[in-house]
Amino acid sequence: ENPKIIKFQEMMNHLRSETKKLKIAELIDEITNVTGYKNFILDGTEEGEMRWENVEELKSVATKAESLEDFLEQVALVADIDNYDQNTEAVTLMTLHNAKGLEFPIVFMVGMEEGLFPHVNSMFEPANLEEERRLCYVGMTRAEKYLFLTAAKNYGGKREKAISGYVMETGLKVKEPMFEAKQETAEQNTLFGKESGFRDPIAQKISGFVPNFLSYSQIETYKTCPLQYKYAYVLRIPTEPNSALSFGTTIHNTLRDYHSLLMNNREVSLDSLLKIYEASWQPLGYLNEEHRQARFEDGKKLLERYYTETHGKQFNHLFLEKPFNLKIDGIKFYGRIDRIDKLEDGLIEVVDYKTGNAKDQKEVDRDSQMAFYAIAAKEALGLEPTILSLYFLEEGKKLSTTRTQKQLEAKKEEVKDVIGKIKLGDFVPNPGMHCNWCDYKAICPYAYKG
Repeated sequence: ENPKIIKFQEMMNHLRSETKKLKIAELIDEITNVTGYKNFILDGTEEGEMRWENVEELKSVATKAESLEDFLEQVALVADIDNYDQNTEAVTLMTLHNAKGLEFPIVFMVGMEEGLFPHVNSMFEPANLEEERRLCYVGMTRAEKYLFLTAAKNYGGKREKAISGYVMETGLKVKEPMFEAKQETAEQNTLFGKESGFRDPIAQKISGFVPNFLSYSQIETYKTCPLQYKYAYVLRIPTEPNSALSFGTTIHNTLRDYHSLLMNNREVSLDSLLKIYEASWQPLGYLNEEHRQARFEDGKKLLERYYTETHGKQFNHLFLEKPFNLKIDGIKFYGRIDRIDKLEDGLIEVVDYKTGNAKDQKEVDRDSQMAFYAIAAKEALGLEPTILSLYFLEEGKKLSTTRTQKQLEAKKEEVKDVIGKIKLGDFVPNPGMHCNWCDYKAICPYAYKG
């Protein structure tokens, strides 16, 4: 018999026996510990900490359940639509999937714009388009008497939205609104506008907030605009996929796997590297298929140049994609270093990959991220990094810098200052040109319009 299967059976028998002894929240703790899930999630990264917070939230729900069956029924077995009562006179909100088998006198289908329905990620996949067309048909046939299909011309961006092709396929006449949308002005009264009270100083304050953890990106976001930090890390308003992030993650993962093979004395051909790239490709956030394909080709050229520059070189990697955590002013600080090498002369080099435009030497010498990595290498990993390098992959340029202990202490004081302001609930907006690429510009009443 397979020892792994036997071990799994023993674990499941143990957990079954514990269900009779432990409270549900305690049982969740036992499951996450015995299975190793807790250690798997808490990998020293910001993402891991956020995922563990979801587990903690699940435990808080579990404390309110009277039994395991009751708990499972709440979180898994009963969808919201199962509580639907057709005799109740109220608006019912549901997804198209949940609408199957139901009928209503009046049905409103909203968001009937290209890019939303069908979704932008389905527009170049015939199978996905057909599936969404089927769902559209399901929604329309739920109406017993009246059916309204609505679309918005504008969600706050510069370009008008196009009506969904599914609407056009019905042959229905599209009725224009009976009024012209107001131009965006300082006097416009919207949910987040001037008259809403959202600009009140009191609305910017969240007293008593203490972050569970911080990262370089959080600190830089706060320094750029405290209100953007609040949107992203306090209110946790979700954002759409971003092509720059998808491309950067793809390249980082590709180079991690490439150097992992080199670290294990494996010979890697260019063809193998490009296969790793194809397997790592993340397609979300691009404007369209043409944009996606153009960036895919950019990535191939980038990697071909990188392979030419590194093939045959001997590396002594100490760590690849090394997570770290430390404490600054009592707050956990998380991050991940792309690469740490030991050079022939015994010096330690920290390498961080960058996609996008390259910086010049002066900017690298002032770069905050490299300072944080130097602090982490010293305090969390017990290393003494001598060289801190930014590798600008799209231009094939590597620039190196150093940091003194005095500079690192000054950077820690800077973090402490930010922590103090966050604890005070200081999220005053800082509008400027950076608003143009902020994920929250469509909802922020202070967004720079120049």
